[in-house]
Amino acid sequence: MLTDELEKKLAKRIDGRLLEKERERKSEKDGFDKNKVLDEVFDKSTMMTLSGLKNSGTISYVNGAVGSGKESKTYWAVGPSGNDLALKIYLVATSNFKKRYPYLLGDSRFTKIKKGTRNLVELWAQKEFGNLSQCFKKGLPCVRPITVIKNVLVMEFAGKNGVPEPTLVETEVDYNDYESVVSIIDDLYNKAKIVHADLSEYNIFKTKKGLLFFDLGSAVDIKHPNAIKFLERDIKNITKFFVKRGLTVTNPSDIVKRIMK
Repeated sequence: MLTDELEKKLAKRIDGRLLEKERERKSEKDGFDKNKVLDEVFDKSTMMTLSGLKNSGTISYVNGAVGSGKESKTYWAVGPSGNDLALKIYLVATSNFKKRYPYLLGDSRFTKIKKGTRNLVELWAQKEFGNLSQCFKKGLPCVRPITVIKNVLVMEFAGKNGVPEPTLVETEVDYNDYESVVSIIDDLYNKAKIVHADLSEYNIFKTKKGLLFFDLGSAVDIKHPNAIKFLERDIKNITKFFVKRGLTVTNPSDIVKRIMK
């Protein structure tokens, strides 16, 4: 177990630029609370996990936060060889994961679901790692997963010097981007045998080498009872985005039929 002194030292190191970045993103009206932010992310178990990742040589240090959501926070970390890493830490102190049962129940890969928020959060982290690994092995353009321990997922960092690649919503898009997204959805279904189930313009990076998708925690096996429903929703969501950007695209129902041939 970590001593209180070691916990404090590790927390200070991991905190790094976190507070500065959080302050930049939050105004006085937002009521930024340093202790609340740290308590939400760096609970004792998570601190021990991060310590283990450091001791195993997976990470050397953590610079600060680069992304934040209701269920997780993402940090820019650096490995022993100077390689950039992304640490996605799923928040244990949240009730949002209870809404994620529909993405677990019915998926044959997850037949045993233990009760308790922490167990559910850790299962979700394993699920995202498994989905990313499944896609990466099939050669699909996704962020490369490295390892997962409890509620901490380690991935290759998509970006440079702590600045993530821009997402579709942050860039100019054209018809080639639309076709690439449809192709990715097709490959997810027919090659990786999964449906993203939460695909949008916010979780697709646009890099110089092409599109790169991420956030696969919700992804389900194509045999899941709601797989087709999720597939249709993914296509409708992405279609809506491109139409808003002024593009004329294919009818979503035709895309679904084409993918399921």
